[in-house]
Formats: sequence, C-alpha cells, structure tokens
Amino acid sequence: MRRIGPVVALGVAAALLSACSQVASLTPVSGASVTTVRNAANVILVEQEVPILVAPTCSAVDAGFACVGSTVDGEEILVTAGPAKPFDMSVAVGGQVIFEGNATDVLQAAVLEAS
Repeated sequence: MRRIGPVVALGVAAALLSACSQVASLTPVSGASVTTVRNAANVILVEQEVPILVAPTCSAVDAGFACVGSTVDGEEILVTAGPAKPFDMSVAVGGQVIFEGNATDVLQAAVLEAS
C-alpha cells in the first residue's frame, strides 16, 4: 500500500509536464498579426522549396511587418507585409520576389490542403 503513493505522484507529475509541453507548442500559432505573417511566409518558403538556414524572424515596423532570414546559400530572405488584414505581403529571396499576395489567403489555402 505504501508504494502506491509515489507511483500516483509520479503519474500526476508526468501528466502535468506533458500538458505544459503541449500548451507551449500551441503558443506560436496564437493568432497575433505578426504570427499570421510569419506563418504565411514559412508556408510560401516551404512550397517554393527554398533551402532555409535561418527562418525569417518578424517584427513590427511603421509600415506593417518586416521579416528577415537566410538561405543555406547565404541569400537574404526578406518578407514585408502591411499592417492590417489580409496582410498584403511580398516575399523575396536574394532580392528576387517569389511571392506577392496576402497572408490570409496563403493560410486558408494551407488549411484546405491539410484537410
């Protein structure tokens, strides 16, 4: 009977820790504007088979959002987006524009493909 207490405590601790990691993994898709732009940029880069070394990191700027990353070949990845939905955006790799459109459409198409 004495052995049940530690086993139960261990089980509860494991359940709590796994719940924390699941919540932490959901945080990046929380729906903030900058997250929408970043996720759409990543979808575009993967669809275009861009060899990413450093995924674009996004920040708010006066005109909306700017995201900068790099390819394995050392080319700059530059994403710019407007400040309001549907977040009109442009994605350029090495100075060449590979996408112009809006982030909302990109994410909606990705969801449809996944379902």
